[in-house]
Amino acid sequence: MNMIIFTPGLQASAIGRMTGLVTRALVEGGHTVTVVRSEDPALLEQAAHDFGPGVHLLSWTSTDQVYSLIKQADVIVYQIGDQYAFHQGGLHWLKRAPGIVCLHDFFLGNLFYGWSQERREEAFAVLCRWYGETVAEGYFNHSSSESFISGTKDCAPMTEWVCSQALSVIAHSRWGIQRVLDACPGPVRIVPLAYDAPGARTAKAASSPADKDGKKFVLLTIGHVNPNKRAESVIRAMGRSNVLREKGQYRLVGKIESDVAEKLAALARDQKVELVVVGEASAELLAQEIAQADAICCLRWPTIEGASASAIEAMLYGKPVIVTDAGFYAELPNRCVRKIGVSTEIEDLVQVLESLASHPAQREALGLEAASWASITFSPGNYARQVLEMALSTQRAALLIDTMHTFTGLLASWGGMQALMSLNHTIKPLEIFNAPLRVQ
Repeated sequence: MNMIIFTPGLQASAIGRMTGLVTRALVEGGHTVTVVRSEDPALLEQAAHDFGPGVHLLSWTSTDQVYSLIKQADVIVYQIGDQYAFHQGGLHWLKRAPGIVCLHDFFLGNLFYGWSQERREEAFAVLCRWYGETVAEGYFNHSSSESFISGTKDCAPMTEWVCSQALSVIAHSRWGIQRVLDACPGPVRIVPLAYDAPGARTAKAASSPADKDGKKFVLLTIGHVNPNKRAESVIRAMGRSNVLREKGQYRLVGKIESDVAEKLAALARDQKVELVVVGEASAELLAQEIAQADAICCLRWPTIEGASASAIEAMLYGKPVIVTDAGFYAELPNRCVRKIGVSTEIEDLVQVLESLASHPAQREALGLEAASWASITFSPGNYARQVLEMALSTQRAALLIDTMHTFTGLLASWGGMQALMSLNHTIKPLEIFNAPLRVQ
């Protein structure tokens, strides 16, 4: 197949890294792949991920070249997540050349908010269409990003806005799938995210502080440290436990604003918890930090991801992983992770962390189980195969969708559209277009 994949290309993007794994698998299978970088033009000069030998990279702003490639393509794939600066080009071309959307988040409010800045009137109409005028009128009135997410994640997640523009959708977990099914006119499939852990091969050789002196239980959180990573709750839980205050060390590796770092450091001093803020790290340092950790904390609340690259990577390293019992994380097998209740977060954390800190054999068994399951489940080869299967379903769906548009356009031209479409003798014949499109 001749494929075009729109994706962020810069190395800061986990979606770009995942796409690189899939494109290499596709090329190994004999397919032709062109990657169109979808970032904001200001980011396009940054170094890109390795998408594999023979994969041509192109900017989404190269309009004539992209149009030419679209005419020749058998399938067009859009990797879409909740960050406008990374997916600006994907949104631009999705409207002009619909295809398969690989949906990385079930909440796309930040993506929509960024898109709406120069299209406020159009954005208001989109909000009214999907969620009603009352929601639309209050949508842009939130005072902070935390307030925005908590105030819109349930009533206006914008999932429908993107999925209605796609011919088909690949999602990475089941928890938010109903909104996708309600909006996407074509096939929908759930496929485990493709990911890897480049440093996992050397992880066993790395010794942690606990191995060296028998005193430290090293707990790690990776990624951008924002409120939904629950670092404050972790510190408070460790502060409640004599065992964790004595034996524990909590490390934060990833981007962190100075005021957030200061606030967490002050809390840790008050709770008598040993906190180490590493900050942003190179890929090599991150791999070293994961290898030396005794457990990885991947709490998220609110939970808005379709899947979590950091949780998957931690499992592939063979580390005990602690997750929130919600969303994608709730779908992980209980034998592979330790789950924390939303309403009992701190109490559960104390129990789980004390158990892991006190029982090295338990940590090792949990990590081995996680690595075994994750290495099979989150396979780039499996993802590539399912994209190809979805491409065939999407080609068929495109014909049916065009036919449906022709029928509805004809009915609209007759007038009385709403009344006509509500009649049983109108609806019944059109059911031939429905069931065959769905793939779960």
